[in-house]
Amino acid sequence: MRLSRTLPPAAAPLGIRDIVSGIHGLVHGPEELERFRSELKEYFGVKHCFLVSSGKAALTLVLLALKDFFPSRDEVLIPAFTCYSVPSSIIRAGLKIRLCDLDPNGLDFDFVQLSALLSEASPSREADTSLCGSITDVPGGPSGSADGSGDSTKRLLAVIPTHLFGLPADVPRLRILVRNPEVTVVEDAAQAMGETLKAKKLGTLGDVSFFSLGRGKAFSTVEGGVILTDRDDIGESLKHRMADLPSYGPGGLLNLFFKAVVLTFFLHPRLFWIPGSLSFLKLGETRFERHFSILRMSSFQAGLARNWRARHQKLQGGRKKNVSRWIAVLEARGIHGLRFQDRQGPGLIRFPVRVSDPEKREWLLRESARRGLGVMPVYPNTIDRIAELRGHMWAQRFPVAESYVRELVTLPTHDFLTDKDVKEVSKLLSSASAP
Repeated sequence: MRLSRTLPPAAAPLGIRDIVSGIHGLVHGPEELERFRSELKEYFGVKHCFLVSSGKAALTLVLLALKDFFPSRDEVLIPAFTCYSVPSSIIRAGLKIRLCDLDPNGLDFDFVQLSALLSEASPSREADTSLCGSITDVPGGPSGSADGSGDSTKRLLAVIPTHLFGLPADVPRLRILVRNPEVTVVEDAAQAMGETLKAKKLGTLGDVSFFSLGRGKAFSTVEGGVILTDRDDIGESLKHRMADLPSYGPGGLLNLFFKAVVLTFFLHPRLFWIPGSLSFLKLGETRFERHFSILRMSSFQAGLARNWRARHQKLQGGRKKNVSRWIAVLEARGIHGLRFQDRQGPGLIRFPVRVSDPEKREWLLRESARRGLGVMPVYPNTIDRIAELRGHMWAQRFPVAESYVRELVTLPTHDFLTDKDVKEVSKLLSSASAP
């Protein structure tokens, strides 16, 4: 265990004033929630906004609402390399997972493969599974009609493009491909609050979207989720579902307060080793969860979000500055990164870099851990290889997604990053990328 200065891999710090605002919010209750909801609707220019306990809860509610509209559709198409919370939510909603590989130069869908998956005709199950896998929570194997025939889009309920780390996915291009009005584009903006694509805010490009306000995201209320949509039918369905959601109990509120205090005082690099050693905080873990709470957001969390625009703008500005620094480092050393939408780059919550040599990658991660530099791996497996889903899919390979599992590491972009940190990480990257 490292007992000295340690950079968190991602950080959206809270302050004492924020905790005071959270307590103020707890006192004022629904009034504080309505304030936060109204501010989000105004900022994103949408009709409907719903506040829940997590990004997972948000996505699950969205999928349940869509399932009400189209009960015969039970599959959701997602990237084969993405946050485990996405398949967790799909399974929690009682739906099945279909997978598409990724672009080898970015973290978006492979649009050639995606176009084939979304085409109107798919004459056989064999042809369909040459491009995707299907995962179901029901024992007995993957989904499909009894005779293995039929249109590949007949069971498709939604497609979920993901702005991983805040790097924009090409949602407009996806919407051109999704010609069936019964297939909904659910925009995963969990890691991308405040980012844009061609001057349009991420989270406003799909039919419905969701954000996560968990620790380490673009902006944090310890935990929390936001749903946005301009569609009245989806908004009305979500409104009915929200009416039945339970609220945080006294124990849950106390747990939120404790975590907020921990993140306020111990997120700084001088003290981050302390929460890092507390296993119940689950920092840095990637876990697939079948069961998780779906609650209304508390007024304490809404209170933590008071003055969120100014705080988010400051955090985003720091991340953009550090993303530009990392781009310059990669260019100066001829290191292969990922393709960005523009030269300055968005305010990524973590900066992804590929290290193709597995031994050098492991060395880089070990040295970073030893020196407390915050360089981290991403997800431990592609979605089809999650242990808890084993046996519920067609045998399938997603070579680009698999390469991202083997090669990707991320660099910190938050304001705790110093010039000295950048120099040390740059040296490690040069060594790890040397022939």
